[in-house]
Amino acid sequence: MKKIILIIVIAIIAVGGYFGYKYFFSEKGIPVLETEEEKVNVTKYYVYGTHLNMEGSLNIGDSNFEEIYLTLYNGEFKNIEINYEDDGNLLTFNLSDEVNNGLYLEDIARGDYYMFIKAIYEKKEDPENKIEKYYVLDNKTEYPDTEYYTFSNVNNKILINSDNDYKTMMLNVNEKKDSKKVADIVIDPGHGGMDGGAEAFGYSERDFTYSLSKLIQEKLEEEGYNVILTRGELSQNEVMDEYNDGGRAVISSEVYSKYLFSIHFNSNSVSSVNGLEIYSPANINYDFAKALAENITSMTGIEYSNQKTYKLYNGVYSHSFSETEIANSLAGYEEKDYEPYNITTNSNYYYMIRETGGIVTGAYIDDSNPEKVGVNPYYNSNRGSESYVLELGYITNSSDFEVIQNKQDSIAEAIVKTIKENMLK
Repeated sequence: MKKIILIIVIAIIAVGGYFGYKYFFSEKGIPVLETEEEKVNVTKYYVYGTHLNMEGSLNIGDSNFEEIYLTLYNGEFKNIEINYEDDGNLLTFNLSDEVNNGLYLEDIARGDYYMFIKAIYEKKEDPENKIEKYYVLDNKTEYPDTEYYTFSNVNNKILINSDNDYKTMMLNVNEKKDSKKVADIVIDPGHGGMDGGAEAFGYSERDFTYSLSKLIQEKLEEEGYNVILTRGELSQNEVMDEYNDGGRAVISSEVYSKYLFSIHFNSNSVSSVNGLEIYSPANINYDFAKALAENITSMTGIEYSNQKTYKLYNGVYSHSFSETEIANSLAGYEEKDYEPYNITTNSNYYYMIRETGGIVTGAYIDDSNPEKVGVNPYYNSNRGSESYVLELGYITNSSDFEVIQNKQDSIAEAIVKTIKENMLK
């Protein structure tokens, strides 16, 4: 009898020890969480600029929660507010309605972070103590993992994946030690080579875009940013490839750039049309674009454009394809023996915004017509640069032309000032 009792005691100790160990120490050396059987279906996630955003849904059952968050867990909790709608059964959520907002990736300390949806309930019998429930993020997208590289002064590599015992999405944040070429910011000198761009007063757009872009690069590098240009100073018989490996709309994805600025000067058949126009992606937080427009106008004397079409704020514009523009863009494809592209009203009209943002900005230059147009290998990427086309005055307007010709240093200073003051929290 004593022997049987001893065996039972040993078994109880063993089982208790096993579950005690499992509870208090995971493979990462942190307490293990008990998670709910129901899982979050993550149907979309992407990194745009410096932020992670995601969308998903959860059959939460008990929707009488007091608070709900995305939480990062590494032994401690970092709670991230989410947007959600709850119909009493199905909860749908995203991290932000703005594509360049959500979870800021630059200030996350190195380490491994499991991601859960955390719901907090009140105990009726003990309101001071709360019930916390944790729901695994089940990645239902076509992107099992995604790499992000922080600004070079932070020097982190972040891998988003689900390779853990919970099978939940997580962040592995480590010091960047691999040899991948990475840039903080890409500057695109518009036109160049055989493509002169707009012309007026005996000059063409290409006469100014490279020199200004080089100046911006030098000033940013003095501030410690890692900056590359999409092209050098081309001779007038050279052609710059827009797509394919190394193409100007592909480079920013190749080097994991956080931001891209495409430098241009506008034109109009009416010489009185003038002013600054900054073209942005749609559905973003426009604080940076507005600050950029304000600094450029105040530091150079150039005015805001008086053009109304696509205008959002003073100097800030956004242009996505309309149904009519989609039809016009695809007109004649059958006669040319082209395959039609998947252009939608989510596709930004400017290719240096559209093709550098992947799924966020509606990129569509796939391999339908590789020999005739080229291929953007990142058209379906869930990682994109936050990109802007800067139309820095009208080369056809005498007042703007004076600024373009004589105040490049002031333009560059305004752009660098805005980046320094707004990009890093």
